[in-house]
Amino acid sequence: MPEVRINLPSLTINALLAVLLLGACSAPPSPLATETQPPATLSNAPLPSTGTASSPPSSGITSTMIRPSDGMEMVYVPGGSFILSERGKGGEGAHNVTLNNYWIDQTEITNMHYSQCVEDGVCQAPTACAWGDPTYEEDSYQDHPVICVTWQMANDYCEWAGGRLPTEAEWDYAARGPERRLYPWGDHFDAAMLNFCDSSCPHEDAQYPNYNDGYVKTSPAGSYPNGASWCGAMDMAGNVWEWVSDRYAPYEAIDQDNPQGPKTGSERLIRGGSWYDDAHFLRSDFRHQYNPEDFIHLIGFRCVVPGIDNEQ
Repeated sequence: MPEVRINLPSLTINALLAVLLLGACSAPPSPLATETQPPATLSNAPLPSTGTASSPPSSGITSTMIRPSDGMEMVYVPGGSFILSERGKGGEGAHNVTLNNYWIDQTEITNMHYSQCVEDGVCQAPTACAWGDPTYEEDSYQDHPVICVTWQMANDYCEWAGGRLPTEAEWDYAARGPERRLYPWGDHFDAAMLNFCDSSCPHEDAQYPNYNDGYVKTSPAGSYPNGASWCGAMDMAGNVWEWVSDRYAPYEAIDQDNPQGPKTGSERLIRGGSWYDDAHFLRSDFRHQYNPEDFIHLIGFRCVVPGIDNEQ
């Protein structure tokens, strides 16, 4: 289908972070750092060689729109039913989820996008960060994802832009699609598809020594179009983790329509991995709980806007 562009009317970590718990799946310690020391050691199993996915997703982008409030390009995600699972394509807690149509930001929100909300007096500027400097005010990072934002800061931005943070189910479906891919581009890790912990990465225990993606830390948003997901969303693996709206809890094996996540819980979820992570944390089914009051140079976000039932 040819690309369709639609312009809609304007729509209206404590001091620093602690080591994270890893949810219901067994996995090595989190790569997210503590205030006083480097991240916990990760086992660094050899990664598959590059070249397992060398072209954009076969489905392509069916339609896009420009959000007038901030100029962000969004991609359309047609509603559907799928299996939401803790690891892989089934297992404990796996359940059927049905979603309505929605739009999701094609990339993570950048410093340039976020600055518009700050200038409007709605958003708080990210001026401090856990063991990493924010890049918000640096001219050379304006097209990089905004970092050092708490969950509330991300939520405030999406509301200002006329949308909201994606639910975990919406994020998962946009990243994995109906085929339940392990990575946005397919079931095999491919170093050429994303910004991850390569040979130049400062996280020595997670380094992949046989590849250099050209970026020591974050990369400009949308730098890896061949790593886009089935609906055309980019950077859903690597670059920075992304806040979603849901509180954390293990999955329950109960079918759901448009789930909003648990109503109680002290931690929120982040998804997608970052430039600081290896293939294990970059899987699109990997769930991480995180203190919503904390902020770090590894976490950003993107927004969604609900679709119209008969939009396609």
